[in-house]
Order: sequence, then C-alpha cells, then structure tokens
Amino acid sequence: TGFAVTKCDGNMVTLSPTFTSPGNGGVPQYNYSWSNGPTTNSITVNANYLTTPNMYTVTVGDGCTIPSANGIFTINVNPLPTGNFAANTMTACVPSSITFSATSSNPSTDTYSWYANQSGIGLTNPLSYNFMIADTFSIDLIITSALGCSVTVTKKNYIIIYPLPVAEFYAAPSTASILSPYITFTNTSLGAVSYIWDFGDPAAQIGGNNSTFVNANHNYGFAGTYNVSLLATSIHGCTDVVSHPIEITPDFALYIPNCFTPDANGKNDMFQPLGVGIDEDNYRMDIFDRWGENIFTSNNFRKGWDGTVKGSTKTAPQGVYIYKLQVLDLQGGKHPYVGHVTVIRENQ
Repeated sequence: TGFAVTKCDGNMVTLSPTFTSPGNGGVPQYNYSWSNGPTTNSITVNANYLTTPNMYTVTVGDGCTIPSANGIFTINVNPLPTGNFAANTMTACVPSSITFSATSSNPSTDTYSWYANQSGIGLTNPLSYNFMIADTFSIDLIITSALGCSVTVTKKNYIIIYPLPVAEFYAAPSTASILSPYITFTNTSLGAVSYIWDFGDPAAQIGGNNSTFVNANHNYGFAGTYNVSLLATSIHGCTDVVSHPIEITPDFALYIPNCFTPDANGKNDMFQPLGVGIDEDNYRMDIFDRWGENIFTSNNFRKGWDGTVKGSTKTAPQGVYIYKLQVLDLQGGKHPYVGHVTVIRENQ
C-alpha cells in the first residue's frame, strides 16, 4: 500500500511500500517497479511545488502471485517563502548598533530568525543588534511561513566591525611654572592615522588651542589647570579620545624700573612695575618725595606713576623719589618693596 504526506518544496521524501506477504512457507523475492523508473524497494524523491501533488506508483511482484500488488504515493507540496534582507550599514566601528530589515512573500504571517556567524541574534523584523566586538560577520536569515516551510537567506562576510584606535599621550612636564609655561606633548596612540589636539586653552590666540600634528606643544599664557584632549582617528574613521590635566603654577616675579622719563614722547613715560603671579586686587603703590610727602598712590597694578604730583597737572621735578609697594602673590603671600626711582627730565 502507499500513503499521502504533505511536505515543503525541496524536502527529501523516502517512499517505501508496505504489504502483507502470503503465507507460502518461504520468504519470497519481490520485484519492484516504480513509475519514475527505479527498481529498488524504496526511493527518495524531492518534493516539487511546481508539480504538486507529486504522484508515484509502485508495482510489487514475487513472480508467483497473480496479480502483482500496486501502491500509490501522494506528496502534497507547500511552497517555500521568498525574501531578502538589507542592513542600514555594512561597516561600522565597535561598538555599533546595526538595523536589519527583511522583506518576504507574506510579511504578515512569516516569522524571522536572525543569525550572525551562526549565533542567534534576534527574532524581530526589523532587528537592531549591538555588535560589541570587532570582526567580520556572515548574516543568516531564516524565514518561516505559516505552513511551516523555511528558507535561509545567507550573506557571507556581510558586516565588518572595525576596532577602535587607542588614544594616549604624555606631557613633559605635566606641571610647569608660568615663568616657563612651554609644554611638549608626546603621542603614544595605537592604530590611528590622524589626530586633533585640544590644549584646553580657549584664551590662546585664534587657532592656537588646537593642533593636527602627531606630536604637539603649547605655550600657556596664564596660570591654572588645563584639561588637554587628544582625538585619535583610525584609517576606517573610528575614533578614541583621551584627556589628561596639566598645571601651570602661578610663580611670582616682579620687575621694578629704577628710572623713567615722563616727557610724553611715548618712551619710558611711566613708572610701572611689571610681574607675574600677582594678585592685582590686593596691590598698593605709594610715591614719596625727599621730604617724605606722599605725592602719588595707586591701587591698580596696571596704573603707574606718570610723574605728576597728587593727581594735578603739577609735575615732579627731576630727582630721586621713594616708592613703597605692597604686593600679594596668588597664594596670598606678602611681598613688600621699598626703593628709589629717579625722574629724569631732559630740559633740567
């Protein structure tokens, strides 16, 4: 006898007749004749949706029994789903989320199983998956119809996830005085081909806060702590950034001239101490004549003595005057100074 089965297109089906042997006291030798040509006791065929139902008959005889026995086999064949998929990008830097979208013959009833390098990554459509390691990935999509038939869509080496470079550098020195604020930065990054430095110094001259050299240097204009960053980029456009602080300490130094010529010619017209590391909000300068009378006072570090007396138009005559300075550094340390400055007038 035969049988009827239901299979998916392309499934392999084994057909084997069953029958009852007559009790003739021996084991007969049977002859088989299949409608598609073979003469074996069973055959394996490929289910074909284009010719469904697939019909096969077999005639079985032992050379004695008349008539021979016949079996009919029916294979009802369901179609395979069809489909394809695409990713929103095929190359990315680790880690990256990539979205896969599938199309199929019956999207309302088909189900989807996604695999990356043969490991399952999801069952939804579309699917967003986070790739956490750098590698090349083959992607498989199994589409299953409501009838239980499946097709696999494979794209070999479809996704490439590139590694990140490793950004790193060191500063020499990492702490420097404002008197010598020149810092050299040595790049020790790995896997990068281009670089952008940010010296953390927005007060620098235009363009002076950044560099694209492999190694860099920077001259800082003010005391403080600066956060220096290096952005490293690989040949594939992947980036890494690292930051390290450097410190410029507010060392103290003061220069006091010993003479000036207040003749309004634009050269050396002002008695003006200069320095670095000075608390300009806590400053006082007094000028005394030779009789000890205070003829000028300033609480502004950037305001010097122009050679006039007590803010009037009267000018101090040529001679030696006493100055007294009260200066604080940026750490609050006091620096008192007393000395002499000479007023020189060319017509006297």
